[in-house]
Amino acid sequence: MDKQELAILSEKYLAGTASEAEVDRLLQWYNAYDEQELTARVTVRGPETEGLLRDRMYQRLQAATQPPQRVRRMEGWYGKVAAAALLLIMAGGGYYYFTQVRKAAPAAATVPARVEPGGDKATLTLADGSVVNLDSIGTGMLTLQGAKVEKTQHGQIVYKGNGDVANNNVLRTPRGGQFKVTLPDGTHVWLNASSSISYPTAFTGDNRKVAITGEVYFEVAADAARPFEVKVNDIDVLVLGTHFNINAYDDEQTVKTTLLEGAVLIRTPGAYKHLEPGQQARVKPGSNDIEWLKHVDVNSAVAWKNGYFSFDDADIPTVMRQLARWYNIEVSYAGKVPEGTFTGEIGRNLTQNQLMKILTQARINCKLEEGRKLVIYP
Repeated sequence: MDKQELAILSEKYLAGTASEAEVDRLLQWYNAYDEQELTARVTVRGPETEGLLRDRMYQRLQAATQPPQRVRRMEGWYGKVAAAALLLIMAGGGYYYFTQVRKAAPAAATVPARVEPGGDKATLTLADGSVVNLDSIGTGMLTLQGAKVEKTQHGQIVYKGNGDVANNNVLRTPRGGQFKVTLPDGTHVWLNASSSISYPTAFTGDNRKVAITGEVYFEVAADAARPFEVKVNDIDVLVLGTHFNINAYDDEQTVKTTLLEGAVLIRTPGAYKHLEPGQQARVKPGSNDIEWLKHVDVNSAVAWKNGYFSFDDADIPTVMRQLARWYNIEVSYAGKVPEGTFTGEIGRNLTQNQLMKILTQARINCKLEEGRKLVIYP
């Protein structure tokens, strides 16, 4: 990219008028520019942090576009720091704070096994028990027990039309996998790593029922005549047409349903709760009680779908559970689990070396050993 193009794209980005393609182009340049230095900050939490992010991005763009100066300093970036942070995230780094400083971690050991970020991987189990490996088949139309399914160039499957025969399909992602499916009614579904959704190949009754495990994001097609119901353990989520995320991993303390758009009803055998956008319901395993959070960060809840991890005062085990699922690694603790919390965002496309460097800079004392094992030390 020459300076003139960079100056134009930078100005449009800072003004908030850049198209998606132009932002991608700018991110490619930023990633190449910052290849030898991960964008990572370990510091105490404070109001100056957003200013540091703003100044770093401004100075980088300014230096690359001189002369002439085409990038103007944007006042009020404190309210728009998430946009700058996204650039840092997509560039392969991140910004974060660690609330307790410990001694520096040792360098990661060289290991035979190569740890890579996850990708589009899934299997589809048909009604007769046969299994289709979706990440190994080519694009195009498929006929699966009477259902017309298209594998698209974007790594997803789309059911074409709502047929007359409702066979049950189960879509599963492994550790280190994610996948998107469009159901027969037009509902879009994203599966995070180690997740599943069970659904019919045709919605023929007066409702639309599916069941999930793990973490799944829904954009439900509106149909007032046929409510959409998600079953997870003993919890029912009832909707007509809306956007929401469910985190129901077995190793998490609660099942979390976060609403982004529309309205949902959360129902357990002993309680129910209506959610509005920006709210979250939490249910502990084995409990019928519903904890209701009126104001949550919905962007953080769906960060995984948008290509990054987002943490807010998360302890080390919480951080490591997410990394373990996405990188398909085993995390263990040599002694006492370290204290302290982690706040910030990192990309989900980090290489092994980048991931280990970020953990080291965050003062997480760890070592990657053979067999895809990440050991955390006090």
